[in-house]
Amino acid sequence: MRIRSYLAILVITGLLGAYALEQVIAYHFTHVQALADKYNKSMLLAKDLERIENSAAQFLVSTDLVVASGNTYLIYGSKNMGYYLSNELTEISVDSYFKKFDTQIQRSIINIKKIDKYLDIIGDIPPNELETRLGHLLDEYDPISLTLSQDIQFLLEETNNLIIQDATELKQEKLFMNTVVWVGRGVFFLFVILLWSWANRKICKPINGLIVSSHKALAGGSFKAVKNAPTEIMELSNDFKFLTHTLSHQASHDPLTELNNRRAFERELNNIIEDNEHRYFLCFIDLDYFKTINDSCGHAAGDEILINVSRILKDNVRSYDTVARLGGDEFAILIKHCEEAKALKIANQIKADINQLTYQCETETFKLSASIGVAPKTPKSTTTDLLHAADVACSLAKSSGRNTVHLFDINDVDVSEQQQDMQSVHQINNAIANGSFVLYKQDIVPLQQQNTGKYFEILVRMLDSQGGIVSPASFFPIAERYKLSSKIDLWVINAVYDYFVEHSDQVKDIATISINLSGHSLTDNELESFIINKFTHSKLPADKFCFEITETAAITNTKRARLFMDNIKALGCRFALDDFGSGHSSYAYIKELPTDIIKIDGAFITNMVDNPLDYTTVKSICEIAKAAGQEIVAEFVEEENVVEALTQLGVDYAQGYYFDKPEPLI
Repeated sequence: MRIRSYLAILVITGLLGAYALEQVIAYHFTHVQALADKYNKSMLLAKDLERIENSAAQFLVSTDLVVASGNTYLIYGSKNMGYYLSNELTEISVDSYFKKFDTQIQRSIINIKKIDKYLDIIGDIPPNELETRLGHLLDEYDPISLTLSQDIQFLLEETNNLIIQDATELKQEKLFMNTVVWVGRGVFFLFVILLWSWANRKICKPINGLIVSSHKALAGGSFKAVKNAPTEIMELSNDFKFLTHTLSHQASHDPLTELNNRRAFERELNNIIEDNEHRYFLCFIDLDYFKTINDSCGHAAGDEILINVSRILKDNVRSYDTVARLGGDEFAILIKHCEEAKALKIANQIKADINQLTYQCETETFKLSASIGVAPKTPKSTTTDLLHAADVACSLAKSSGRNTVHLFDINDVDVSEQQQDMQSVHQINNAIANGSFVLYKQDIVPLQQQNTGKYFEILVRMLDSQGGIVSPASFFPIAERYKLSSKIDLWVINAVYDYFVEHSDQVKDIATISINLSGHSLTDNELESFIINKFTHSKLPADKFCFEITETAAITNTKRARLFMDNIKALGCRFALDDFGSGHSSYAYIKELPTDIIKIDGAFITNMVDNPLDYTTVKSICEIAKAAGQEIVAEFVEEENVVEALTQLGVDYAQGYYFDKPEPLI
């Protein structure tokens, strides 16, 4: 049943209840009114009877004087009074009210006529016989007059009794009506409460259940569809369930391979890290020479290879193992409840199956291989330790000649060298806590004679314990791996903001300040809120700031990256897509991401004059960028002939050692 049907039932039932209450009250009101009319009529008739009683008393007094004393001069007046009294009794006899007293009324009329006859007889008696005959007539007259008096008195008493009875009945009916009104109101109020309860159970409760389930789903729980609800709510609930399931799946899965993504995989690691009853192994799989195939054959070939690899991974693990794509050509497997020999067997089988993959591109055949690192979980392992161990094992597999499986061993000499990464993590944490970073800048120069003001990119360097400069190439990959990069980005943004607030006189000559954001920053709600808060209450114009992101960072969670960018762009800031062309889906992300600037990957710029393939790639990127209405920046520009070629291709800006080297901002 649809909601409108429930509402129709609710309204119609309410109207019927109100109508029933109105009819009950109206009925009792009419009954009280009838009783009141009856009572008023009784009062009027009582007045008539009182008048009749007075007339009867006068009539009997005058007739008594005639019959008893022989006062014949009163005969005429007495007869007139008798006539008047008889007419009044006749008039009231026709009223239905006095039907029950018809015997007394008719007898009274007859007695009046009898008395009139006696008066006529006395009027005809000669005066000398009057005294003699009056005694005889008086004996006959007395019973008649007594009966007439008693009947009139009876009528008056009975009428008064009826009046009292009518008054009592009227009073009781009024009290009863008052009770009926309040009881009716109470019943109607209870009826309304029952209707509300019914509507609440049928409509409001399912809607509240839908809201609660939605909140649970937003908090990361499962969505529970409502039951026994109107059709619209059931349809909405089912749609919400499908939508939350879809969003949950998208949030935890890689869109290309349908494997778990990094976030879901790390959540699974956190779930098992405290389990010391079972054995777990973490495998890192890195495809060898994937970038070469991707660059040579295009992103479509790269996508097909990644899908084939993901299929191999799923086919070689058990249903309860977890397989994930961490990004780019990196995969991970969490092997559960497994012995070392079995884990190594799985890893080697995966390596062998991947090694069987080939890809034909024009006349050249590419063969694929993978380097796999396997790390066991120990009772003292943390999530970071386990990730680091698998990463180290994978690096050693690559350094061992690729296409191999390496089991992590803490006593391995090669591994001990890799432990420096963990020391770097502590150094990075200390640098973040103590602000041990230095800001650099590198100019971005216009090539098309634009007069736009200064345009430069902010770069960051870390200070070691002796105060020496540490290159980003040494610490930033580790920061990315251990999710510290967003904290560095936050420090950089805050430091740049504070510097230009303090040196606001420099801002008017600046067109663009470009700041890099790491992949983790695009999903960091804290950093997003920090930027929004800074520029919402900013003393600096937001349109002078541009944030650079790499497509590799954006593709990890494209929807979240787009939301992040839309929220920051709403402040007036711009975005640049850095290292463009290095990924396997570069051109697709021009449409998907709301960027304003394309920065061509320096790998294509360096040799573009001598390498026709690089030149064609740069030219293609320029055409695509111009068609998309985006500005173009070329990186790694180091020679004059490259500048000339870029200028001819319509590149807007260039950046590199040909113009200047990075220098401290301060």
